[in-house]
Amino acid sequence: MRFQLRGHLIEDRPHYDSYIIPLFNKEIMFPIFDRRAGIVFNKNKNFYGISLESPKIENEFNSLGIPSGVKGELFIPGWIKEDKEYTIRFLRGFLDADGCVSCQRNYSIRNNTYHTQIRIYLSCTSKNLMEEIYYLLKKLGFKCLISKDKKRGNWKTLYKVKISGGIETNRWFGKIGSKNPKHFTKYLVWKKFGFCPPYTTLDERIKILKKGIPPYFYYKRECQSGQMGVVKADVA
Repeated sequence: MRFQLRGHLIEDRPHYDSYIIPLFNKEIMFPIFDRRAGIVFNKNKNFYGISLESPKIENEFNSLGIPSGVKGELFIPGWIKEDKEYTIRFLRGFLDADGCVSCQRNYSIRNNTYHTQIRIYLSCTSKNLMEEIYYLLKKLGFKCLISKDKKRGNWKTLYKVKISGGIETNRWFGKIGSKNPKHFTKYLVWKKFGFCPPYTTLDERIKILKKGIPPYFYYKRECQSGQMGVVKADVA
């Protein structure tokens, strides 16, 4: 069995280097293989992560209720759903690996320039998995919505759980949190300034937070490049 876990080459690499790789080495690699995980990256395809090929990893995952082979519908193991702390850790990890934090404009306010409406999206092609995540969040007291994206081209149908608004997002980061700086810095910028500019990189958001670079600067940059007003520029 070949196991790979990958993220964006630039934006996710700090999360892998500081958290995922040390955790995977501690819990899986050293106890089972007595060595570190292999690193994989591709500059052309923009990914970075870990890779392992061994029947031992298949046995370990199967014992945890994680299936191997081609994935269809997925199910959250009972030992996760039945324990609140494991549930919270699972949801945190899902956001960090397969979710996003997005700030959008409020179109109900005329000429509103800034991206003030914060949302959390969790998505997957497994309908069952997303329904289980939805019910776990409801059980924890979150207000959320589940939806189905229209199939586009060769892409599989995508199911999404959305958490909207400052109250629910603050609740997420207070109760569940995130270990991925890519997500957490968006939240921190929004929390500090009330908005987060679109198309900022992780490095730029760190500069906003640590060096005091005004986030308004990035709107000037978008105006100069002619991107403001373009629909896809409304997602941070």
